Parts: sequence; structure tokens; C-alpha cells
Amino acid sequence: MTVAPTPREAIHAVLAHYCRGVDRRDRALVEQCFHPDATDDHGTGARDLAPFLDWCFGLLDGYDSTFHILGQSVIDFTDEHHAAVETYGVASHRTAGGPDHRNLVTGFRYLDRFEDRGAGWRIASRTAVTDWSRVDREGEWWAVPDTLLRGRAGPDDASYPQ
Repeated sequence: MTVAPTPREAIHAVLAHYCRGVDRRDRALVEQCFHPDATDDHGTGARDLAPFLDWCFGLLDGYDSTFHILGQSVIDFTDEHHAAVETYGVASHRTAGGPDHRNLVTGFRYLDRFEDRGAGWRIASRTAVTDWSRVDREGEWWAVPDTLLRGRAGPDDASYPQ
């Protein structure tokens, strides 16, 4: 027997899938996290969904890897179909051989308006707030041994069915 997720659980799942989609470069997964008419403002102005995804995945192409970790989410339901959600997070961005500004760790918050329009909870609008950022200089990285399984962008990652 499958138990339907609570609204709070459904919102947390969308947030987790968004980060997985970004880090695995899975555009379709990220797109599923938003309503088709959603907007996203990552600090350069609000964009409709398709232009945001183009911008986002264009930036991601410049990184060897990203890694998003989510912290607490404050979820305030305004009614049974709407919620204001603030989620804290930290993201690592790495580019071997790249300039320092391409190797950074950032503390951020997502300020989201979630809506359930009958097909499940999705993001209707997002504003990304940067709280801090620091350089993660390549010369200070620890070399991951070749014997360890490494994360990959795309469907070759171990988390996808093979």
C-alpha cells in the first residue's frame, strides 16, 4: 500500500529533486519542479521558466561539478493550495583549471511560492538570495582517489538506473 505524501513532504521532495536535477544536469527533472508559467530570479531579474532553464543550464555547462545541500525549510501554508517556503542551502561549484570565481562555495536561500494546482505541489515563483560566498581554490582540493566511485553529471551517474 502506498501512502500519499503530505503537502510538506511533497514540497520537500520537489526541493530535493530540483537540486538533484541541477547537479546531475537533468533539465527535464528541474523543469518538472516548476509550474509551466513559473518565474525564477537568481539575482539577475525574473525569468520565465524556459529562459531560466536556458540560462541555468548554460551556466552549468561551465562547471565540472556542482553539489547542492539543503538545510531547513520554513513552510508557511497560506491555504490548502498555496505555501510560502524559505529554504537554506549551500552549493559548491568546481571547474578544474578555471579562474577562482568559477570555484566557489555559496550560502543561499530559496524564497519560493509553491502551489498545488491539482497535479501536485510545484514552484510558481522563486527568488534566490545569496547570503555569502567564498572561493574554493583548486590548489587546496584533496585529490579523490581513482578507487572511489565519482559523481557524474548526466545519466551516467550511479544514482540513475543502469
